[in-house]
Amino acid sequence: MFDFSLTNINTDNPSPLSVLYALLLSFFLSSLIAFTYEKTTGHNQSPGHFIQSMILGSIIAAIVAQAVGDSIGRGLGMLGVLAMIRFRTNINQPRNMIFIFAALASGIACGVFAFNIALYGCVLFCVLAFLLDLSPLSNYPKKSQTIKVTFDQDARIGEKSIREYFVQAKIAAELIRIDISLESGRTDKSYIWEVKSSQNIDENSLIESISALSEVKSIRYNLRSEEESI
Repeated sequence: MFDFSLTNINTDNPSPLSVLYALLLSFFLSSLIAFTYEKTTGHNQSPGHFIQSMILGSIIAAIVAQAVGDSIGRGLGMLGVLAMIRFRTNINQPRNMIFIFAALASGIACGVFAFNIALYGCVLFCVLAFLLDLSPLSNYPKKSQTIKVTFDQDARIGEKSIREYFVQAKIAAELIRIDISLESGRTDKSYIWEVKSSQNIDENSLIESISALSEVKSIRYNLRSEEESI
């Protein structure tokens, strides 16, 4: 590996060569993490800007760590500056957040010139990510299907008729919520059912069949894929 003794590495006054090496290593390690993310979560089809954010975020973390160094005053000042920034991007999947944090951690380790920790930690993280992807722990429902059926206020057999239809159609569904709304003196009751994601359902046929039931006012079918959210 590179002989760091020639670059006069220290956190107070690092040489330009050591700074460049730290930034390039953070770029390499974060790219390795991004590659691991892409290969172990290929079904997500995440947009390119998410991958770029991991890589560029690692470089920024390295720059911040080098700028702060061992100075407490710099660290407090940096916290004050970062407190003014508001990140409003929602990360719905905890696994994505972990990969972002891993990229930032590698950048911080490179920024404080802990190259061995950054390299070994990154390699171990990527290897474990590949092993977990091959294990049963990587299996999870890929989509969520919900059906919302609204009945008129005078409906008497709403839930029962829907339940009987699911039994006849051999659809495994579970009632997860009941909504009651009052508008202009009318009371409507809505039943929200969750369909098991492993089933292949013809949406058009499902909507037509439920709409044909008596006393049905409206029906809404929602198919949400977990791959859509970052």
